[in-house]
Amino acid sequence: MAVITNFQQRKYNKQLDFERQALRELSFDKIEMTIHRNFDDYLARIPSSGQTALDMSAEYALEAYLLGCSMARFGFYGEDKSVVRQRSQRSMTLLQHDFYEFWRFWSADDPSMTGLEETCGVYLNFWWEDGYETALKRWRLKLQKH
Repeated sequence: MAVITNFQQRKYNKQLDFERQALRELSFDKIEMTIHRNFDDYLARIPSSGQTALDMSAEYALEAYLLGCSMARFGFYGEDKSVVRQRSQRSMTLLQHDFYEFWRFWSADDPSMTGLEETCGVYLNFWWEDGYETALKRWRLKLQKH
């Protein structure tokens, strides 16, 4: 008797395992610290929706972090970091645009929210870099264990 394997389900399960392992290395305190470092000025302008903004900022940090983690294997196999970044540029652009639109919704196009788009980009790029570097270390350690 042969074992029937659903490759889509197997791929999905591998992705979940990878993400669980990657998230073990992440500290919520670090996420919270970077949210406050980048968005405290903006959070003060939307006091009624501050907790929602904090939660969503953490969600977007996780997405950017996991995207960086998933791209680290290309760096491990020899691609330059700039080339790897280009691979994920489309996803990062969509993520950044979505994050910026989220903030614009809560700010109701407040003219005092200048620099918000750039702040969103810096924030998400920080988390992409962090995920990339963390996963690259994990790939290298995995090689050294054998």
